[in-house]
Amino acid sequence: MDYSLTVSIDTGILPTLINAGYKLCIAKKVNGVYTVIWQGSNVLPNDQFSWSAKYQVYGSIAFNSGALVRATTNVQNIMSGETCVLDNFGIMNPASGSSDDSGIFTVQNNYGLINIATNSYVNGTYAPSYVSTNPVVSGPNTLQPIETVMVWFETNVTTGTMILDASSQAIEVDFTSIPTHTLLYKVPDGGSPGAGVWYLDNDQAVLPMTYNRLSNSFSIPEPNDATLALLTDFLNAPSHVGAPHAFTVPIVATAEFATIQVAASFKDYLTAHRPDGFASWEVSKTANSVSVAMQVAVAADEEAAVRAASDKYLEIVYDFGGPKFKELRLTVEGRPVDPIAPVGPTKPTQPGDPTLGGTMGNGNCGTTTGTAIVRFQDQGAAATFAEQINESTSPGTTFNATARGVAVTLKLEAKGQHDVARKRIRQAYEAAMAAFQGIPGQPQPIYVGPIVWVNHPSQRACEGSLAQ
Repeated sequence: MDYSLTVSIDTGILPTLINAGYKLCIAKKVNGVYTVIWQGSNVLPNDQFSWSAKYQVYGSIAFNSGALVRATTNVQNIMSGETCVLDNFGIMNPASGSSDDSGIFTVQNNYGLINIATNSYVNGTYAPSYVSTNPVVSGPNTLQPIETVMVWFETNVTTGTMILDASSQAIEVDFTSIPTHTLLYKVPDGGSPGAGVWYLDNDQAVLPMTYNRLSNSFSIPEPNDATLALLTDFLNAPSHVGAPHAFTVPIVATAEFATIQVAASFKDYLTAHRPDGFASWEVSKTANSVSVAMQVAVAADEEAAVRAASDKYLEIVYDFGGPKFKELRLTVEGRPVDPIAPVGPTKPTQPGDPTLGGTMGNGNCGTTTGTAIVRFQDQGAAATFAEQINESTSPGTTFNATARGVAVTLKLEAKGQHDVARKRIRQAYEAAMAAFQGIPGQPQPIYVGPIVWVNHPSQRACEGSLAQ
């Protein structure tokens, strides 16, 4: 599974952080603790971090707060379930054993006292993510990376720095249930960098904490009046945080071509034609497929932002002068969807050209699908909500709800002309939410997401229905 974190910094405090030499720091939890700055980057208005469960192991110099991690042995790739043997000569041997889904791998230490370290894959490369704070003895040493990260600001550090005894202005973000999160750091007008509030996924205000490495614990310093006022403003706000870039939506579009050469040409074209309005635009190529990871800034209407981003991407695809793609794939917040057709006329296609699944426009018929995410405080409430939604009925609309941790993904489908189908889906969604929230004693959701539309037009089915 792939994971992503987008961190936005309020522009009011950005110059102060930069002038003071602060770095945005991220640490990954391994064996239940944070020991190394996994990413220490310059502070930017919007920054994205993407990673997957890929690891390396090696012997390291002794732990020393503020020092950089440095390998004292060779480095080996390793996967969950595998074992690397560090022999008596200090050579780390290639991983062996069968990979599994346990999330645990092992270093068999035959060398003697030595610190063991890991690298984890992030933003296209491996970076130090853990070093044991004490030398380990001979024998098996298990390592368990956990998909939880700590984010904070620090000076005089960089990627690979062993963290200090105390890290302030921190927030811990859990990815074990939800693979994508957003953060916004905001401070009161005229406030100092240490008087801010973190906004998680635009629906939770979190007071910054201080992480104590020695006790492996977090504490919340007493906030001042300005910070409490900022927190109160958020809690009383009727909707999103007022900043125009309060949160971003991750979209990944992938185009597959017939040959590697055409894919390489399209990659260059896509890189050179980045449109305006994107927080990030990262293009990559694998064999004959070209992907672009986009971060779309959302002020209020997520559906409109996703549609506008899809429209701009499709315009670039249509304008590409080379051979047409074989297949297009699109994910929004990690959810696979069909590419959203731009509103209005589109470029005509020649007979036999691949299309996006049918004729586009507001008058299409077929099946219309809407997806939405609803989050709860705990997994039990999410499971109860999913179960009740799956038992719901609405004329002309089908429901499917899947609980993953504290989040529930809803899929609603309706057939017929898309404008009518969308109206029917909206009404069914609103009615289902109102019915659930109206049950006495029912746990209330902490976030009710907008509908993201997925069109599966079938012109032949539409023509048949209109002819009847």
